[in-house]
Amino acid sequence: MKKLLFALLLPASVIAQKNYAIVGTIKGLKDSTLVFLQTAKGSTLAQDYAKKGTFSLAGKLDAADLYQLSFIGYKESVELFIDNDSIVVNGDAANLKAAVVTGSQLHADYTSFVKGFSPLSEKLGKLIDIINTEKAGKKRDSLINVFNESRNKLMVYTDTYLKTKPGSAVSSFVLFQLNKMYGDVNAVEERYNSLLPSAKNIVYAKDLERMIATGKIGAVGSMAVDFTQADTANKPVSLSQFKGKYVLVDFWASWCRPCRMENPNVVAAYETYKHKNFTVLGVSLDQAKDNWLKAIAADKLTWTHVSDLQFWNNAVAKLYGVQSIPANMLIGPDGKIIGKDLRGEDLQQKLKELLK
Repeated sequence: MKKLLFALLLPASVIAQKNYAIVGTIKGLKDSTLVFLQTAKGSTLAQDYAKKGTFSLAGKLDAADLYQLSFIGYKESVELFIDNDSIVVNGDAANLKAAVVTGSQLHADYTSFVKGFSPLSEKLGKLIDIINTEKAGKKRDSLINVFNESRNKLMVYTDTYLKTKPGSAVSSFVLFQLNKMYGDVNAVEERYNSLLPSAKNIVYAKDLERMIATGKIGAVGSMAVDFTQADTANKPVSLSQFKGKYVLVDFWASWCRPCRMENPNVVAAYETYKHKNFTVLGVSLDQAKDNWLKAIAADKLTWTHVSDLQFWNNAVAKLYGVQSIPANMLIGPDGKIIGKDLRGEDLQQKLKELLK
């Protein structure tokens, strides 16, 4: 009686914990074939030996994901996008990829996406192979146009799927796998935010969130992340001290010839707009302080400068993902990044628009 009362008092979530169960019937599968379920990283979760073409696997999955059902002695395998579901697999050993999986809505969502995605993806792959062997000219240009059109079709197909299945964990998986196709972290974030909470209970959603958070650092339209480094007098200077102004954060170094060639343009911009709520904050990737100071004096860079003298390990450069210099970002009075890598006439034109 006490045990019964204890069970009744347990939360429903504890009582209702589910495991997965896979029952398979594969025609022509040799007896004693080892059948095993693997994660994407190759870890084996469960295994069984086939008998008269049948097998069964069971256990508990940490989360919904794409798993692989493999058969020792057979090259082909069966993809399963499942959670803790009870599923049935029916197929033929001669064509394992064509096996039919029932009992999982997630798997149905996945196969639905793959059915339309695969032919479009295969076409793109073939076009890339042809383009890479074609010499520069009209034919290659024409092929590139066909590639771009096909790529756009793939994006439209993916977007349509995400809108159709906003509550499916498969949508988070798809968006994570294809996020680079959009080429813009804000575009990825917009699509991720359109998904329902039920689509985000999956490791790929957490990976997307981290990727978006990291990708937005330094992206146009995002808020600039504050930082503090020492100036030429070894006093700490923070980006936030310049809030309320238009500030060009300029990444450079005394040893960087392209940076030194660009400096006169930055000087001209500074002299033109320094009385119109504009300034420059130089971030140097130098190692030797003497060289840094000499370059500042020689190039007449009369604004504030900071550096930790750590070369490419400069903390601010690493924070903003700077991998080459010269590089810069223009920040508005509200702290939002409004431009990146503005050099030459582009910098002058942008400031002219903002600071008439």
